[in-house]
Amino acid sequence: MTLGFRNRIDVTLSVADRRITGVDIQPRTRPPLGRLFAGKPAEMLLAALPRLFSLCAGAHQVALLSALEAARGEQAKPSTRHRRIEAVLTERFAELMRGLLIASMADNRSAAQPVQRLLQAIAALQTHSGVSQQSRAATLSQIKTGMVALGIGLPGEPVLPGTPLASMMDAARKAADDGGWRHMPAEHGILSAADDGAIVAQLIDVGSAFAEAPELDGRVPETGVWARYAERHQLASAGPVERLSAKIAEIAELFRWIETGEAEDQAADPHAVASYALGSRRGAAAVECARGRLHHAIDLDAHGAVSRFAYLAPTEWNFHPRGPVVRSLTGVALRGTVDRQAIHTMVGSFDPCVGYHLAFRGMADA
Repeated sequence: MTLGFRNRIDVTLSVADRRITGVDIQPRTRPPLGRLFAGKPAEMLLAALPRLFSLCAGAHQVALLSALEAARGEQAKPSTRHRRIEAVLTERFAELMRGLLIASMADNRSAAQPVQRLLQAIAALQTHSGVSQQSRAATLSQIKTGMVALGIGLPGEPVLPGTPLASMMDAARKAADDGGWRHMPAEHGILSAADDGAIVAQLIDVGSAFAEAPELDGRVPETGVWARYAERHQLASAGPVERLSAKIAEIAELFRWIETGEAEDQAADPHAVASYALGSRRGAAAVECARGRLHHAIDLDAHGAVSRFAYLAPTEWNFHPRGPVVRSLTGVALRGTVDRQAIHTMVGSFDPCVGYHLAFRGMADA
C-alpha cells in the first residue's frame, strides 16, 4: 500500500538466557479508506484498490464487489461467481508460489534465471483472459516443469529429493529439532468462515478500530495457509516443517485445480468467496486469499455513495501484539548466529502483506 503511511511491521525479540522471553510487535499503520472515500462513488474505491494493495489486489476487488452487491440487494450470476472464485484461487496460487520461489533463492543464487522465468509464467497465468487454449496450456506446462524442478510433484506427494525445497525442508527440520518451535499454544485456534458473522458485526459496529487490533472474545486466532491446512486435518500446533509442508501441499492442490479446470468450485475451496446482506444499503464479504481470510464491509448512502467502509486483512490477525507470531516465537531456545535466519524463516512463514523488520533486545551473541 502507499499514501505515505507507515508500511512496515517492526518485530522486536527480547532474549534472556538464550531464550526468547518476549515479542513486541509494532504494527503497520493503515490508511483510513473509509474516511478517504466517504461520500464518493463506490466505483471510485473499487478502481483504487489495485493501486492501494500491491498484494492480493484481486482478492480485495472480489471482496468489495461482493459486498457492494450484497448492499444493493443484488446477486451475482453463477458464471460470474465462478469467474471470481477462479481469479481468487489463481491469485492465491501465484502469491504462494512467489513467496516460495523467493525463499528458495535465499541460498541458491544460481537459480535466479530459472526462478525469473517461472515468475514470468505465473504472471502470464494471472492474465490469461483472452489467450488461446494452446497458449494457456504452454504456460501451465512451463509452470509445472518449474514446480517439479523446485521440488513440488503431485498433490499428496512428498517433496522431491535433491531439490531446493528438499534443502529448505531439511533446514526447517533442524530448526524444529534444535530450537523448540513446537511450543505454540493452540487454545486461540484458527480463523474460519464460521467466524465471518462475528467479524462482520464488529466491522459494521466498530469499524477501523476493530480492524487495527481484532480479537474474538479475547482470542486472536491464526489465519492463512497453516490455518486452512490445520482445519482440514484437525491439527493443533505447528513448527517450521509443518508450515512449509502445508504451503507446498496447498500449492500442489491449487495447481491441480487450475490445470484440470474443474467446474465445481466446491472441489477447490467452498469458502473462497462469501457475501452477506446486512439490511438496507449495507453489505459485507469475505475472501480466502493467500495470506488468510480477508473481510470487507460497506454502507451506502441514499445516493449509492460510500457512507462507511472498513476492511480487515489477514496480517492484522497474525501480527497482532498477542497473535500467532508472538505465540510461535515466545519461549524458543536460541543456539547462536544461525538462529537469526531461522527466526526470519519462521516470521516469514506468516507471510505479511507488508515488509517487516526484525530486531533483537539483549541478544549480543546472535
